[in-house]
Amino acid sequence: MKTFKKSLTQLKAVKQYQKGNPDDNKHYPSLELVRLEKIFFKSKPGKILDYAIGGGCNAFHFIKNKYDLIGIDTNPLLRKLLNSVAKDKKLKMPNFKVLKANSTKLPFKDNYFDYIYAFSVLSLLGDKSKISSLLSEFKRILKKNGKIILDINDHNSEFSSNKKQIKKNVFVSRVNGNDVRTYCCKNISEFENLIKPYFKIKDKGFSSFKVFKRQIKEFIICAENIL
Repeated sequence: MKTFKKSLTQLKAVKQYQKGNPDDNKHYPSLELVRLEKIFFKSKPGKILDYAIGGGCNAFHFIKNKYDLIGIDTNPLLRKLLNSVAKDKKLKMPNFKVLKANSTKLPFKDNYFDYIYAFSVLSLLGDKSKISSLLSEFKRILKKNGKIILDINDHNSEFSSNKKQIKKNVFVSRVNGNDVRTYCCKNISEFENLIKPYFKIKDKGFSSFKVFKRQIKEFIICAENIL
C-alpha cells in the first residue's frame, strides 16, 4: 500500500466554501448516516471523527447518542456556529479542530478512533491522489477493526452532470460563483477500487434524489480497518 504526502484538501474549493454563509446550516442529520449508525456502528458509542464537520448537523446526532465526537474542518469560523447550535440544542459542544488548508497529515495519533465518517468530502478533493492521501491518513488514525463510512458523487450528480470533464472522473463545477475541480466516480466499482487498498469493504450502496432542479447522487461504502 502506497503512502501519499499530498495536501489533504483542494485549496481552491476550501476558499470558495469559506466564502459561503456559515449560518446557512442544515438542521437535520443525513438520513443515510442515521440508519448506518444503527446498522453498521450498531449504536455502540466510541471515539468518532466527523471529517468536515461543517455546521454539525451530523455531529449533534452522534453527540446526542453518547459518542465521543471530534469534528475537524478548514473553516475556523465554524467554532462560533457550532457553539451556538450546541446551546440551542442543549447538547455538548463538539470537540472542534481546525485543519490547515495545506496539511498533509491529520492532527491525531495513530489508532485513535473507533469510527470515522466523511460525507460530501471526497469529490471536493478534485484529484484521485488527494483522495488516496486522505484515505491513507484515515487508515493511520483508525483503530484496528475500526469502522469507516464514506461517500462520493457519481457522474449524474450536481458536481458532474452537464459539467465540463477535463480528464477521467474530473469535472469543473461552480462553487459560490467560481470554478473548482470535482472528482466523481462513474460506477460503484471505481469507488471500491479507491477504497480497497486501505480498508475491507463490508457493504456498498448509493443515495439519490432530485427536487427543484437539484440533483444529488452519491455512492456509499461501509468498511473496516482490518487489512
